Amino acid sequence: MIFYILIFTFLSFYLFIIVKRAKKYKYNQTNNYIYNLEKKFIKDIFLKGNSFTLEKELENFDTLFLKLYLSKNIYSYFFKPYIEIEGIKHYFEFGAAGTRYLNISHLQNHDVKVNLNHLKLKAGVLKLYGYKNNIDLSQNNILILAPHADDAEIAAFGLYKTASNVTIVTTTAGEHGLCNYCDLYPNDKTKSSLKKAQLRAIDALTVPLFGNIAIENSLALGYFGGTIQWMRENPDKEAVSFVTGINDMNQNRKVSHSVVGLNRRVKATYKEFLNDLDSIIKYTKPDIIITPHPIIDSHPDHKYTTLALLEVLQNSTIKSKLLLYTNHLTLSESYPTGFIHSSISLPPNQNLFPFDSLFSFSLDKDLQIDKFFALESIHDLRDSFLQTSIKKVLKHLKKLIKRVIFSKDKSYFRRAIRANELFFVVEDIESFSKKMI
Repeated sequence: MIFYILIFTFLSFYLFIIVKRAKKYKYNQTNNYIYNLEKKFIKDIFLKGNSFTLEKELENFDTLFLKLYLSKNIYSYFFKPYIEIEGIKHYFEFGAAGTRYLNISHLQNHDVKVNLNHLKLKAGVLKLYGYKNNIDLSQNNILILAPHADDAEIAAFGLYKTASNVTIVTTTAGEHGLCNYCDLYPNDKTKSSLKKAQLRAIDALTVPLFGNIAIENSLALGYFGGTIQWMRENPDKEAVSFVTGINDMNQNRKVSHSVVGLNRRVKATYKEFLNDLDSIIKYTKPDIIITPHPIIDSHPDHKYTTLALLEVLQNSTIKSKLLLYTNHLTLSESYPTGFIHSSISLPPNQNLFPFDSLFSFSLDKDLQIDKFFALESIHDLRDSFLQTSIKKVLKHLKKLIKRVIFSKDKSYFRRAIRANELFFVVEDIESFSKKMI
């Protein structure tokens, strides 16, 4: 009798875990991912056993995706399903089924062996799509817009460390939101927020040094966190911080050291924000601008930074290509799924959104390790092991348990230290802007 009670308890607990894992995605993980890549279709790929052969696709395209169909598999509810190709793991959701896209841009060999783990393919015929983006990191001028002092590293550290001509602009101070340092300032949220803004401004200027970006090519504009949307909707008014007692944005504005000539002191208005972006674009003349995708990134600062950029580009004679990223996927903050050093593929998506092509930038292990140290140097991203109270110890322990048991891990180390960085490319900015603005 005791044996059956134990078995029932174990199964009930595991069923509870499965349900919790499924809920973390905030979408049905058995639904198809919806993308229309047909204009870039190359050919059908026929699996022979667990292998297939490519011809000249590796030489002709910089980014390759396979469309595949996952069948429901009971094992995928208990073990994280993944496909391994040439040492890179491509993870899917617990209980995943339906249409998915496999990023195979990293392939080096024409004869490809596919190892399936805890999943089954619905059919042996896969569809191959390819993109040639003609991006020259040694020659192109690159501008990166980071709404906060970690976004450039999370989205594009590997790319910008490899590139030769890069300017990084952090648009907001990011002083509001999580009270990161309230343990140190238990009775003064204003002081805690001021310290957060100060540290983020320092990180915005210094962390890019890990990626060989000279400090004069990093700027912190200092606009109050969470206010870009408000400024856009109230263009004649001056914004103030959501944190009581913080009214002067210029204490977080770090531009005087930069090669880009900007006013050292400005008012927190949308006009000044647009003027800043316009001046930066005129000086840097970027061939490529890396910025959040305004539809699939859920954070308002991300969305409205890019919308402001589009307004400026509409009145600019400078022609740029956009590489769009998401650090806060609207559908689920669990994206990308899986563990560090694995691949980033197309995100879960239920509605079509605009882009012209896809670009996957590969990171070798050394570059991934460099990215780890860059992220580890950003104050807000650290998992603090300095426990200042019993409450914080228990909070940290709870977070670790959720990561291990429920796979509920929003850590940017897990999400960002990957075998590649993925961007949605926009070349027709005029057409894209009409859909966005």
